[in-house]
Amino acid sequence: MEVTARGDVPKTLHNIAFVSIPESADLEFLLWDLQDAIAAYAQLSGTALPRPIDLEADDAGAVDGMVLAVDDACDDEAMIAVEEILDRFKNTDARVYVVVQALSKNTKQADEALDRLYRACILRDLPWCDGVVICAGSGIAALRHSPRMGLLRRPFSEAMDKLVGAVRMGCSIEHAQLLGGGNAESVDADGMVRAKPALPAPIWHAIMKCLGTRAQPDI
Repeated sequence: MEVTARGDVPKTLHNIAFVSIPESADLEFLLWDLQDAIAAYAQLSGTALPRPIDLEADDAGAVDGMVLAVDDACDDEAMIAVEEILDRFKNTDARVYVVVQALSKNTKQADEALDRLYRACILRDLPWCDGVVICAGSGIAALRHSPRMGLLRRPFSEAMDKLVGAVRMGCSIEHAQLLGGGNAESVDADGMVRAKPALPAPIWHAIMKCLGTRAQPDI
């Protein structure tokens, strides 16, 4: 899965659409974390904050970048919704990034979802700029109030920070890491950063189940 040449050319993104398909608490949390980090880095560096675009608004305007958040199920219905959005920007220079929530225990479903998304972008001549795969299963929204760099969230926050760097530079994650003098070894052969829990699977699932149960009354 090679990044298109345009996706490696840095570009300042002024208007970014953040879209989750389907709408879910987990995907919304991941996009919230990403946008919060983008805002924090913009404030620290004294640079302008990209304008978030609501594609459903009548005055949505131009978009020069988008972040699609999907889960690894990504069935035909979800892909139709994704393709309808991509159709609005085909043959443009709008950078496309993805955040994939891996619900399955193996990576096959995530890889299949990535392949479908990548092909959809290439067919519409859109620069594919990679993204992150969050291998946390379901219920990650329960971590909203956990410390961002604490034990539970840190692996995912570090992956998101690499995506933040790519969005701020307007290029692929790997190229952004190389330009910034960072470590590109975390980027796999498909150009993705995959984040897994720092804890053993049984402990992780037990903690997430407990957090989910505690959060239930607030929903």
